[in-house]
Parts: sequence; structure tokens; C-alpha cells
Amino acid sequence: TYRRYVIETGICNYLSINGNLDASILQRDENDETHIWTVTQWKNLESIKSFAGNNIEKAKYYPEDEKYLLELEPNVIHCRTYSFSKLQIKNYIRQLKQLYEGGSWNDESYMQKLKDINGQKAFVQPAPDKHSVAEILWHVIYWRTVFIKRTEGDNEFREKTFDEQNFLPLKILLQKGWKNLLDEFKQSQELLISILEKKEDQFLEAEFTPGNNFDYIVEGLIHHDIYHLGQIGLVISLLNTRKNKKPDGFADLHQTMFII
Repeated sequence: TYRRYVIETGICNYLSINGNLDASILQRDENDETHIWTVTQWKNLESIKSFAGNNIEKAKYYPEDEKYLLELEPNVIHCRTYSFSKLQIKNYIRQLKQLYEGGSWNDESYMQKLKDINGQKAFVQPAPDKHSVAEILWHVIYWRTVFIKRTEGDNEFREKTFDEQNFLPLKILLQKGWKNLLDEFKQSQELLISILEKKEDQFLEAEFTPGNNFDYIVEGLIHHDIYHLGQIGLVISLLNTRKNKKPDGFADLHQTMFII
């Protein structure tokens, strides 16, 4: 009964505070007594003050605590946390691997989509001013490179290169060649995994610029890869449709792309 009361009061209160990272309850039964501790993790001292006030050493109690507790300890214990968890990192690595090589619930991956694309088809735009598979794949590589650069401390790479490299012109991509693009994509995958495998979950909380942490950018990178995997699938489908239709069917294809 008291544990439920703690959840409804303290735990809910902790979780509502901006800067709280985690809240849990430890319980141990000893003869006819039960020991209960609430353990919380916070981003910084200012976050704790948002909950406890300026005197963060003083324990905070709720109206019915005296009804249950044998004693009301006056102070709380504060400790620095050194976490070695890799749970979230491993989750991100799993998602990146599934996106690249397969194994997700929807059975979609870049390798599956790209295996039947040859060097000629990869550079074909499905309609005027609509990106080809090669252009989209380069765009994915570019944003992976932005992340890699940020892990190396280069936060200016995006600003310096965005206008020229976010989407490379077809002429430059043709000079690179389809095989080289696939190799660059593979290299970006291997480097991403290698970087993350050396990190722990605490890395994700580190900010690369004020207000933006690595958790935000890793999650965003995965969402970005998912979006463009679907886009590549759509482009391939439209190219196959155009190939299999009679010449006058191209008007329907162009209309579809315009709606999109």
C-alpha cells in the first residue's frame, strides 16, 4: 500500500520535473519491517532544485508518509553517477544494422532495395526534378558523415558543406560511379557501428552544441535513414512502372510524382 502511495506521489512528481532522467523504487523485506528507498537520476543540480528547492539535502515528505513510516529521515543522500550501461547504444546499433542488412519486422533494408539496381538505373530520375536513387543514397551518406564529424568534434562541417554536398549534382555522382557510391555507403555503415560500439549510454547525453545531445542526432539519423529507404523503394517502383508501361503511360507517372 505504501509503495503504491510513493508511486502516486513522489515518483509521479519526480518524473514531471524537467531534467529528471530516471526514478525507481528499491524494496527489501527484513523480518517484520519493509525498507523502501526511492532512487532518482538527474541531469544536474539545477534539475534537483526544481524538485527539492534550494536545500537539496533536506528530505521531502508527503501528507500521509507519517501514516506508514517508522521514521522520517531528515536528509537525502546525493551521489555522482558513473553509468556503464550500453543498453540504448546497443538498441541503436541493432536498428542501424537492420536498416542496412535486414532483419527488422517489416523485412525492408537498403541492401535488399539496392541489390537489383545497376549503374544505369541508379542515376535515372523518375520524373523531371525528382531525385534518382543515386542522389538519395548520397544524401543519406552525407548526413551520416555529418554525425561522424560531430563525434570527432567538428561541428562546423555541416555549415561549411551543406549547400554544396547535401544533394550532389548528377554530373558529379556519375563521375563517382555507382560502385563507389555503394562502397561509400558501406564504409559509412561500418564507421557508424564502430563509433557507437566504443560508446556507453552516457555518451548520448553529451551535447555537441548547446541544447542538442547525441541521443537526439542518433535517433534523428535512424529516422532519416528510414524515410529515405522508403523513398528509394518508391523511386524504384516508379521506374519499374515506367519501364513496363506503354510510352503514353509516362504522363500518369509524372502526375503521380507531382502529387507526391
